[in-house]
Amino acid sequence: MMLSRFAENSFWMGRYIERADNIARLLSVTEAFAADQESEAAWTPVLNVFSDHESYKSYNKPLTALNVAKFYLGEIQNFNSAAYSVHMAKENARTLRHLISTECWRQLSMFQARMHALSKRNFALSKVSEICDDIQHSCFTHRGIVETTWYRDEVWRFNRIGAALERADQMTRLLDMKYFEYDRDDDDQVAPPDVAWWNTLLRTASGYHAFQRRYSFDPQPADAAGFLLFDARLPLSVRAAVNSAFHHLSKLEQDYGAQADANIKSAAEALDNRLNTPPDRVNGRPLHRYLDQIQIELITLANALNERYFSPEQ
Repeated sequence: MMLSRFAENSFWMGRYIERADNIARLLSVTEAFAADQESEAAWTPVLNVFSDHESYKSYNKPLTALNVAKFYLGEIQNFNSAAYSVHMAKENARTLRHLISTECWRQLSMFQARMHALSKRNFALSKVSEICDDIQHSCFTHRGIVETTWYRDEVWRFNRIGAALERADQMTRLLDMKYFEYDRDDDDQVAPPDVAWWNTLLRTASGYHAFQRRYSFDPQPADAAGFLLFDARLPLSVRAAVNSAFHHLSKLEQDYGAQADANIKSAAEALDNRLNTPPDRVNGRPLHRYLDQIQIELITLANALNERYFSPEQ
């Protein structure tokens, strides 16, 4: 079995690339919905999704659309930014330099250099969509290189597990952009249908055309939410990501004798049961609470993986 620090580095390398990709997606949908407006109401949800109000205060910038975009794209001191995520992916890759392909190392180095340049650059709000597209395309390229050049051993398995868990977590955050405000005990209203927002979200999640094939006549917002959560045939759905993580965990046990302990099995079962038991309404406050529960169970599973595979005591 590989050294625990290599397993952990590979796991987090996968997570950080997915995080950069999904930050770009989240900002893309926000920018598209705000339509270049300096609307605080349109951009505050990004801070809510990451619980970043306090850290943004330390940024010492007025809360404007452009400043929030810069905070999440190029601010290396923000642990939730794309720039920080790519930097940390490169740092984890550095430890794995002898285990990953030359092509992967080269592409990640160029990606980091572009993000470093972005952190020094002044850009307009009108450039946010273009920058987000570039980040996403770099993440697509990285995934393709990992899939086509990495040796299929434990390093690759842990990388795929990390990427899958992060993808599931970030998709719940993307969905929750609409529903974070539905968290008051005296408010059980259903969010009004917003076809334009859901169409933008589906496109941002690379699921618009697949959704049209599944729901060809008069789809409802709840259909879009359910599609992004539960359809195992959509690569970026929460269910597909969780299934991928479970598959790679199973292969670790089958091929390398890296048996999951009781805590991993319990956390995986709870997450699987949650996804098999949708809320009564995939809308409004019930959806917000449901997404919170999924996030908690993903964190529980990640913590169990850390204790089993990455802790020095193991």
